[in-house]
Amino acid sequence: MKQLITILFFPLALIRLLLVLIATAVISIAGLITLWMKGFNRNLQNWVLFSWGKTVLFICGVKINRNNLPGMDNYILMPNHRSYLDIFIVASLTPSSFVGKSELRRWPFGKTAVKISNLILVDRKNSRSLLTTMGKIKDCVEQGIPVTLFPEGTTFKGPLTKHFKNGSFKIAADAQIPVIPMAIEYRDKNDAWVDDDTFVGHFFRQLGKPRTHVDIRYGEPVMDTDYQQLQKEVKETIDNMLGEIDASD
Repeated sequence: MKQLITILFFPLALIRLLLVLIATAVISIAGLITLWMKGFNRNLQNWVLFSWGKTVLFICGVKINRNNLPGMDNYILMPNHRSYLDIFIVASLTPSSFVGKSELRRWPFGKTAVKISNLILVDRKNSRSLLTTMGKIKDCVEQGIPVTLFPEGTTFKGPLTKHFKNGSFKIAADAQIPVIPMAIEYRDKNDAWVDDDTFVGHFFRQLGKPRTHVDIRYGEPVMDTDYQQLQKEVKETIDNMLGEIDASD
């Protein structure tokens, strides 16, 4: 069935892919020109992420149902992770500095993204890289630039969340940075990109769908000097919000 759907909607998926690449190229070039003329600033970062996220979601037919983000400037946003589309969703709703894997630098437009969006890359196998990342996160938040990271570290189909990594919670607890939990759930559970599903196959199936419906919930900010307690509370909040979304469908 998946193969049949991919074949039937291949033309739509191909058109959308081309439009996504064109939009990404245009926004990247405009961002680089602005960076060269004025240097990096928060307005540039907001414009790049908001424009990129909104444009890609519009092209891909993604419809979002959400509540409002708590009103504050300095925070770490922690969403659960279902798909690569999560990045566009967060970018369109909550422009911020993303924490991602160092491999992203090798992706198309990866180096450009680092420059114009203040992307924070981390090599999880390198302890020195982890320490550097912790420092960059703290610096960003102190400068009034929110940071987004996915505490699961990878995508997970659910129904709730998998184990959270400790590092980000230690940063938040030590620096007393508020954490805003964020729940992301797709109406179609098969929209999650997990297990042995190839990126290309999933990408074309996803782009071939006329519409993709996503529910978003923001929780209230959480703070604690004990990173384990902070981790527990954030995870429970996200799990509860995911459960509420599923119950309302």
